[in-house]
Amino acid sequence: MQAALKRFPLECLVMGWVIFVVSLIIFLVHIASADGAKYLYHKEGNENDSSSSGPVIELLAPSSKQDGPIKPNFLFEPSSDHSPPPARVVEFYAPWCPHCQHYAPKYIKLAKAVTEKHPEIEFHAVSCTAHNKLCNDQNVNGYPTLKLYREGSYEALEFKVKDAKVKNVLFRLGFDVSEKSESHNNHEDQSDKKQIARVVPFRMHDVHDAWNDAALSFEFALKTGIFMTNGPLSKEESSTFRSWLELLTKSLPIQMSKTHDIITMLLENFEEASQSQSNLSKLIRPFASPDNSQTWRTCTNGDNKMGYTCGLWQLFHIMTIGVVEYNRHNTPIIPTRQVSEILRNYVEHFFQCEVCRLNFLDMYDNCAFDVCHRLSDKPSSNEHDWRELPIWLWMTHNDVNTRLLGERMNQNNQSKPNQWESQQARWPSLYTCPNCWREDKSWEEDEIFDHLHSMYWSGNPSYIKIPSEENEPRSPVRSIWKVGGFLFCIISLAAWFARLSKAHHHSGRHKKVDH
Repeated sequence: MQAALKRFPLECLVMGWVIFVVSLIIFLVHIASADGAKYLYHKEGNENDSSSSGPVIELLAPSSKQDGPIKPNFLFEPSSDHSPPPARVVEFYAPWCPHCQHYAPKYIKLAKAVTEKHPEIEFHAVSCTAHNKLCNDQNVNGYPTLKLYREGSYEALEFKVKDAKVKNVLFRLGFDVSEKSESHNNHEDQSDKKQIARVVPFRMHDVHDAWNDAALSFEFALKTGIFMTNGPLSKEESSTFRSWLELLTKSLPIQMSKTHDIITMLLENFEEASQSQSNLSKLIRPFASPDNSQTWRTCTNGDNKMGYTCGLWQLFHIMTIGVVEYNRHNTPIIPTRQVSEILRNYVEHFFQCEVCRLNFLDMYDNCAFDVCHRLSDKPSSNEHDWRELPIWLWMTHNDVNTRLLGERMNQNNQSKPNQWESQQARWPSLYTCPNCWREDKSWEEDEIFDHLHSMYWSGNPSYIKIPSEENEPRSPVRSIWKVGGFLFCIISLAAWFARLSKAHHHSGRHKKVDH
């Protein structure tokens, strides 16, 4: 028995450390693989300086740090003798932007159609998440942005995405378009279009997932969305940024402590932060999560690139519920219209998905959902008036969901969504909140508010699950990491107790003393 006791602690400790090290290696491999979310056209596993998706060449960041900024030959004239560059099309995009994701297969088809007629024309793609400074140098202020360059020229020709047809591209690049090419004008060949579910299912999450995603999107915006030029923020941008930060200090839950620390630090160093992206990045680096560890949890449907916009909506919802909470316990009261104006201005200046931004501004400026009357620029002591703010944002978000569903179906050459599908695109569903909806498909505002409050603030119910046929399982890497850590703690604790027992035995304190 004593021999077994001697062997037990050492064996347990060795086993615990082995499990811990293996789990750590798996976890680090998982983190390293997360870098793929920076690109839309990059084929994984190719470590060259560029990688293609069909005829589209993706500009990749170098595997190791290099001196000076990246200056690709298709955008910058090389200092040494070099052959003239061919005619080329360059797309600047952000992988998190829904319209960039929707446009990616169209861009590939356009590239195939054009290069079939003129193989010498190049098509490039530049991720502004991976190459933020390069996009700033190119004065890219919205996604996706197309720029055309004629043969031998480095002077960009601006080109609207909606005009990106084969004939238009060739004409702007200076090619003869007199030859009929009807078969190529429609690069939306439907024969190989991916068949996807008409209504994208939601996945389960709780309030902590929402807080996590909101925090990640807040940090991601600081890294990629505040500065679109290399100079300091304009007076209007600076005022909007400061107002946004001051609003968040009052309206985010105290549980988002790291986000609060970042905001406090930025407000204390606002002059420095508003001067350049490098200053801002330097200030937030000690607080923010590493880029390659950012994994959003909610409504990404397995695609981490969707995390930023989803998390940004989470941040907006948390903020509007937080304003109600703030007004319950503090003075002076924050007027609801003041909050919506700050949000509107933030979207105008710092959300670079151009179509998304313009749609939101159009809805707000044209008083969609009666925002001009339901929100007031005067303080109110009536909580019902405060609740109008999160209800308005919820209505806006659901309208966006329904519109995106229709756009996706149209892009996939599918029929328009029917009434049931439009209802399913809205949330909460009948499954998660049966009391939120009336029989005529209208909603109960008090029930909707309570549901929003539970999702973004109070945390009840603990889990909200919308049944679907494609419920996404938890990451196995995440599970292995948790199990390994748990076993390591249990085994180490058992070994500690065994050694303690052994020491107690040798001390003689367990022996009975006879008087």
